Amino acid sequence: MIRVVVVDGFSSGGFVAQRLREAGCVLMHVASSATLDSDVYKGFDHSVYDQMIVNTDLAITLASAERFKAQFIIAGAESGLLLADALNERLQLPYRNDFAKSLVRRNKYDMIQCITHGQLPAPRQFIAGTWALAQAWIKLHRRFPVVIKPLESTGGDGVFICDDLHDCETAVAQLLGAPNGTNMANTQVLIQEYLAGLEYAVNMVSLEGRHVVTEVVRHMKQRTQGGGILHDIDELISAESAVYSVLVDYSCAVLRCLGIRNGPSHVEVMFTEEGPKLVEIAARTDVILRPGVCRQTTGLGQIDAVALSITSPEVFRQLFAQPVDYQLLQHTYNVGLINRTRGRFDKTLFLTELLKLESFFDVVFSVENGEQLGPSQHVCSQPGTVYLVHADRAVIAADYRRIRILEIQGVYLAGG
Repeated sequence: MIRVVVVDGFSSGGFVAQRLREAGCVLMHVASSATLDSDVYKGFDHSVYDQMIVNTDLAITLASAERFKAQFIIAGAESGLLLADALNERLQLPYRNDFAKSLVRRNKYDMIQCITHGQLPAPRQFIAGTWALAQAWIKLHRRFPVVIKPLESTGGDGVFICDDLHDCETAVAQLLGAPNGTNMANTQVLIQEYLAGLEYAVNMVSLEGRHVVTEVVRHMKQRTQGGGILHDIDELISAESAVYSVLVDYSCAVLRCLGIRNGPSHVEVMFTEEGPKLVEIAARTDVILRPGVCRQTTGLGQIDAVALSITSPEVFRQLFAQPVDYQLLQHTYNVGLINRTRGRFDKTLFLTELLKLESFFDVVFSVENGEQLGPSQHVCSQPGTVYLVHADRAVIAADYRRIRILEIQGVYLAGG
């Protein structure tokens, strides 16, 4: 039996752990810290693990992994990446990435600097620990909007698009000293040029330096009045799309530059007039993925592919020889819910209406019944995601419009 350590098996990492367990692996869970936010444990399935420990000292955790006779160590969530890298390096396990670039892969400024030095197109940027330093660079940049976000975080957490100096000052004031999505205080902020274009995510799984593309997803987002970012639609695109090969080639170059040779990666890329430019990258699975949706739309998604690369590497290697990375069996939208008014969350009526939609597949809520909601201001305040799957894209588009109408009508709000 294959023995796998999962560091912070939360979010989509929980699905990876489930698949490994189903494939007969023996699993050990390591929580990267005793101070992780309790919210990350929502939906966490303890039953798939044979052992569970909390990291308080690297030497002790390393000794536990050695006693467990770990053959693979993977990160389930963003918060576990650094510890997983450190354990892999000390045990010299083959399924690992370039340890010299571990910190670079986590720091949003350093990752952009790294690919810039590697001659890859990237946005102009600056880091600042005070408003005075930030203001000086913004004035020198002389172009709005600009993007301001934490150096280390997850997804769209704490990302602001600012149209003037006042917006920039407000964003910097909100971020500095505040905890980010990894439960660490922001001591600096990252300021980047705004990349105009369409945003995509390229999901891959690597083995021994070769890469399998499992999804390329087009992101449609909305801006709030305060400069926050909201997820609107994530749409899986065909491998025959005109932009597909350009995005994949660029993303593979980013992986090589950042030393990702094994395991999953999630590359966020803006396709601009000048071509693709990196937004950010993470050596983990895409948090929005659901295995059931992937099986309906491509047959093999990133989560199943990660498990395959560990449990059946000889079968995984056969994917390198396929003429296309994947074929669209059905279309899909991941619809981010966007609440517009205040009220108390109640999913009862909304679920009834969702079940009437021809393309409805699943819904995941990030809030509980009875919880007070305000208007969605950023990704972390969106109430959930609806997954739509259908052979006819027009059916999905119509169902998407119906969801937005239901939201305007306050279908999941039960009054203030």
